Amino acid sequence: MEIVLYTPDTSQGPDDEKILKYAVELFHQLGINKPEPDAVAWDNDMRHDLVVVKFGEVRLPRSMRGRLTAEDWKPLLAPSIIYDYFLLRDPIRDYALRVFLPLALGFSLVGFDAIQIIRSSQLDYIRELNLANFVILLLYIPVIALYVRRRWRSLSYIADRSAADTIGKEVLLTAFAKYGETISATGYPRKRVHLWPTVSQRIERLQKDLR
Repeated sequence: MEIVLYTPDTSQGPDDEKILKYAVELFHQLGINKPEPDAVAWDNDMRHDLVVVKFGEVRLPRSMRGRLTAEDWKPLLAPSIIYDYFLLRDPIRDYALRVFLPLALGFSLVGFDAIQIIRSSQLDYIRELNLANFVILLLYIPVIALYVRRRWRSLSYIADRSAADTIGKEVLLTAFAKYGETISATGYPRKRVHLWPTVSQRIERLQKDLR
């Protein structure tokens, strides 16, 4: 069986040079001293509403190529730059706090109960302990799911607020509105269940936070 490795499209389009220029301008405006982006990649595997600027590259969803101008993309780059270069300085530590730490607490409880079951020879006690564990698990899973989603989305909202302070609230809201309408025109659902907030949710949160 032949294995085909996908490589993002880095061929230069008419707006790619402008997009890079705007990304560099934002780097200077935000005071980032790390290497500036020097390439634009259009990725087939990216969600329609995802923009990534890191590792010297501006990565955009290929499904949105040609649907927005370079000027439309400029405000959308700002939250991504702030997210990756200011809020997510240590991804491993951040993921640990948002995901692994809550899960570790749950596994610790299960491990403690497992030890009690092994040590105990009373069948009634074991049955009661298993029932208690089952009830706790039913309550624990949705709580952790809500916690993880809330924590995962919080940094996106913080990045949006910071970007609004940098480039202007109305500029960012206008860009988000056009972005959302363009996404809808592709048939991609604007409302969905996901760890990351949708464009509509980001607009609503930004309007609420900046009142």
